[in-house]
Amino acid sequence: MNNLESPLLDFSRSDPNKGTLFDMRDGQSYPVVKIGNQIWTAENFRYLPDIESQSNSLDNFDFMRYGRLYDWFTAMSIAPEGWKLPSNEDFLELKDFIIKDNNLGDASKVHSYLKSKDSWKSNQGIDKYGFSVFPMVQNNKYSCRLRSSTISNDGLSYVLHFCETSYFDLDLTSTENKFSIRFLKI
Repeated sequence: MNNLESPLLDFSRSDPNKGTLFDMRDGQSYPVVKIGNQIWTAENFRYLPDIESQSNSLDNFDFMRYGRLYDWFTAMSIAPEGWKLPSNEDFLELKDFIIKDNNLGDASKVHSYLKSKDSWKSNQGIDKYGFSVFPMVQNNKYSCRLRSSTISNDGLSYVLHFCETSYFDLDLTSTENKFSIRFLKI
């Protein structure tokens, strides 16, 4: 990649745990947050690499707020340079940090610390770290699933599932199903 295509990462002088990722491929910008030793995009990704990928990505009804939905193969191929689709281990490191940082004892309330403060039907989030997970509403159910790079032995992919209840759950799904993605700085 040449410098015009390389992403730029800029952290705030007033808050060293928050910044912005500028994706030079399409001019989009994403807030980023440092949580523990990890740096995450704090919005669902919206990048559409080419016309051919449109069938592998779905526009959400408000993709500026909720991002696009991607199958696993597309999600694995579109990270900005220096970023990656998180693995189950990356999600578990995030969970363990939140438990320790907030003296929680277990994972039963971890999602509250990552969910947005609004938009959920019930059990609004605390959004302590600025991760800001927004729900999508389908059949009157509020949830968000973030893709993992991890594949099971039987070829299914994992997603981190956020729902109205506040628990930390990695579900299995088909690689062809389309879900939101966040990226992690390498």
